[in-house]
Amino acid sequence: MNTNNTKEKIITTAIQKIRYEDIQNFSIRNLVQTLDLTTGSFYKHFKNKKALFLAVSQQVSQSLYENIYPKTYRYEKSPKKALCLLGSSLIDFFIDEPHLADFIFFNPEVIDTYSIYGNTQETFKLLRLTTDLVNKFIAQEHLQLSNKVLFVQIWSFIQGYAILIKNQVVPKEETLIEQTLTEFSKGVSHE
Repeated sequence: MNTNNTKEKIITTAIQKIRYEDIQNFSIRNLVQTLDLTTGSFYKHFKNKKALFLAVSQQVSQSLYENIYPKTYRYEKSPKKALCLLGSSLIDFFIDEPHLADFIFFNPEVIDTYSIYGNTQETFKLLRLTTDLVNKFIAQEHLQLSNKVLFVQIWSFIQGYAILIKNQVVPKEETLIEQTLTEFSKGVSHE
């Protein structure tokens, strides 16, 4: 088996396992058995499970980015509309892929590897897209607000709202994201 092909199969199979299983049940032993590989073969490609999880999170993030970016690009002159589309797409991802969403957004072994405060935005294009849209929204609305503060507010709302929808506590209302962005910008001193 080709080395790059093996690495890609490990990542793809890990994504499938995470997609359908609780992350607490994920094990390297089970993964290599599924692939008919040895544990040594796994460690030729990944230093440890955390390295695999980083590769998986990068691939899932890239896939999300490739799905979301074309939707937001059409609205590059309207960052508010683009953020609404991004938020709606992420909510759909939480609903359609609950295990992958939990993995990429809440798994401690993954989330400590990327941050809006770090330099991983080149690796995680979805994170860069989100921060770029937040910055454009702040500029367009002339907000006197830190991009990091608004990013956390928006990200927290999207994740919290997605969890409520996923757990069928509330229905998804497309206008709520836009209303929430409007509320975030209210009460903030403008230039």
